[in-house]
Amino acid sequence: MSTEARALTGKNNYFEDFTPGDVYEHARGKTVEGLENVLITNLVLNTAQAHFNEHLAESLPQGHRITFGGVTASIVIGLAMQDTGENALEELSLDKVRFRVPVLHGDTLYAFTEVVAREENPSDTRGYRDAGLVHFRHWGVNQRGETVFEGERRVLIKRRAFRTAGLELPEGVAVQAPRRAPTAKRARAKAKAGRTRVTAARRVRKGK
Repeated sequence: MSTEARALTGKNNYFEDFTPGDVYEHARGKTVEGLENVLITNLVLNTAQAHFNEHLAESLPQGHRITFGGVTASIVIGLAMQDTGENALEELSLDKVRFRVPVLHGDTLYAFTEVVAREENPSDTRGYRDAGLVHFRHWGVNQRGETVFEGERRVLIKRRAFRTAGLELPEGVAVQAPRRAPTAKRARAKAKAGRTRVTAARRVRKGK
């Protein structure tokens, strides 16, 4: 049983649906929890204590820990994704990122998007058929209406004509599992084996 890709996504977020100048107010909001800020900050080894040291943060102007910008950007763009990313084929860039107002634990964020431009026939479609490029500007505001984040994103998005037919592997062809990264021990053994094979090959050629 096969399911056509278009049945899994929205009906009004294909390339043809985005018109430059359109502005979207996305439906959901998200309250920033202390856990997600501190966890991500520590996982990526961000050493700025204002993100995880409340005692230190009490001496700063805002009086509380500041949410790591990576978390703020992820939340705002994530809130916009149902409308702007469901039919995305590839993310090409994210730039002009600005963090305007500190986000504190307990703040609630909302997302907005403007369609800046779209390219009917982009020079590089990364090998995809029936795709166009859309340039978005995203921004997020807190519960007080203050802009906390701005950024621009360029995305390859499916046209309505996009089909998955012909992209599947022929029957009986297995997908290869990704190679494991070599451990130091395996790497040394492989290097040693490689040197042995090269030496042997030279001998064969010399004997001829």
